[in-house]
Amino acid sequence: MMNFRLALSRLERTDARAAAARTLAVLCAAGYIVTLAVLVATGVGLRRWLFALLVWALFIYLPMRILLEAFQTIAPALRRSLVARASIDPARYGSRASIELIVDGLFEAQVLMPRIATPLQSLKAKEASAAVLRAANRTPRVDLSAVAHRCLSTVERWTADLSSWAQSEAPQDIQVRWAGLRSLASFAAMCRVLTAAVADQTGRQMLRSAEYLDACLDYYDRLALEVDVEPWNEPPLDIQMNDDDAAAIRLAWTAYADTPPPAIDARNTFVKTLLNTATGQRDNGTTQ
Repeated sequence: MMNFRLALSRLERTDARAAAARTLAVLCAAGYIVTLAVLVATGVGLRRWLFALLVWALFIYLPMRILLEAFQTIAPALRRSLVARASIDPARYGSRASIELIVDGLFEAQVLMPRIATPLQSLKAKEASAAVLRAANRTPRVDLSAVAHRCLSTVERWTADLSSWAQSEAPQDIQVRWAGLRSLASFAAMCRVLTAAVADQTGRQMLRSAEYLDACLDYYDRLALEVDVEPWNEPPLDIQMNDDDAAAIRLAWTAYADTPPPAIDARNTFVKTLLNTATGQRDNGTTQ
């Protein structure tokens, strides 16, 4: 029942309703064809093909399609109810469904996406956050706080890299700039969810992580939309990480961010890369 309600709550998204509408159309078309086959097999023939078509179109497809669109307003309330229930469940990180709901709740409570971001960046951040949490819970040797620290360090380096635009006098391709900032914004949003999940699981806030990431997300908007932007001047986080690891994480995320949904293979590659760096399979550095 939980999975069924969760599936219904996903219908708040336009893409989910569109996919469900396509499935409904295919099922109704298949049902109509089966009906014609039964009419032929029973000797009635195709004399009543129009009647059968009207039944499937007016009494099955149309009511179901109207109900499907009604979930645009019904699903958000259902989703909020499921998130609230999952947030007080002691085993909330123990199943795929509950992790999805926890991520949704943490994202809505903790993340303010920059104005340049589109719904796709929010979706990417949520799906990646859930995938990382599931993988971390399945792998005993993975410390989620170490994973979050790796993401924080990557955000810090990536932000410093893109902030060079604020000091550049050369004209920039606005599409290239926005694409890079949107990718970074979705990564920073995912990092914000992971740090919030660490606090939720341990009861301890990661030092400066929330303030730092909030400042990052605000800066991305100014860097994208304002002409005269001050250089990035947030105090460093002082997290030790190999440069190759940061580059690998950034490359894997960019590939995932640039791949149209569902991008399952690209997401799995990113999660594997991130967890490998956190477990020291790529370097022997320590995370503070």
